[in-house]
Amino acid sequence: MKKPSHKTMTLIYLIIFFYIIAGIMLYKYQKQLIFRPDKLDKSYTFHFDEPFKEFNLPLNDTDRLNAVLLKADTAKGIVIYFHGNTGNISHYSKATSIFIRHHYDVLMMDYPGYGKSTGPNSEHDLYNDADLMYQLARNYYQPDSIIIYGRSLGTAMASELASRQYCKALVLECPFYSFDALASHYLPIYPVSWLLQYHFPVHKFVHHVLVPVIIFHGTKDGVIPHGQSRKLKASLKPEDRFITIPKGRHNDLYHQPLYKKVMDSLLQK
Repeated sequence: MKKPSHKTMTLIYLIIFFYIIAGIMLYKYQKQLIFRPDKLDKSYTFHFDEPFKEFNLPLNDTDRLNAVLLKADTAKGIVIYFHGNTGNISHYSKATSIFIRHHYDVLMMDYPGYGKSTGPNSEHDLYNDADLMYQLARNYYQPDSIIIYGRSLGTAMASELASRQYCKALVLECPFYSFDALASHYLPIYPVSWLLQYHFPVHKFVHHVLVPVIIFHGTKDGVIPHGQSRKLKASLKPEDRFITIPKGRHNDLYHQPLYKKVMDSLLQK
């Protein structure tokens, strides 16, 4: 058997070297890859079309979790809205207008590092922050008047919260099966379960949700593939709904007629 040439061995060593270096970079800088916040100065004044109340909830002696409560006329309930991995709460008000129109208040928080929020943002911390939003919502409404809503990254916090706390319904927009599964889709050559500091096992959380679950996902989603949420079907109850939106993309589902029709039905009840 012929031995590999010196040039071939050098190439193999270089590939292994860059593979290891890229893996180290992935581990070290994954927070910068996952979280894409727009930060705001503490003095920044929000501007929304609806009346709103701003909260700064203490996490420790120095850090605060910033949130806003958008107020609907003659509100009959509240939606706790967990947004995606980009921007801050000021970027998501258009997507929440359907709730306001149906007389639901909307409570949105910024994750630590987003907007005016500061503090630690480990996976465990994010779940605890979501629980603070639920407790805040309970100051205004009973559990059967609370809808928990998650979009993209926010589907992790929403599903984890709904697996522990009672509510009217859980709505997931563009969810992933787990963060491990999503990372494996993009980086199939790496043992991502060993490298990731965030796992977000949405499928496990959904399996334990007792209230109705509605999932929306578009077939043209270029960020979180439709197949990610399709695997969640195995965790759903018979009465839950999985809504596929043909040609729907990652950021346009709230414009889609099918999305509006299903959400109108849910919110009119």
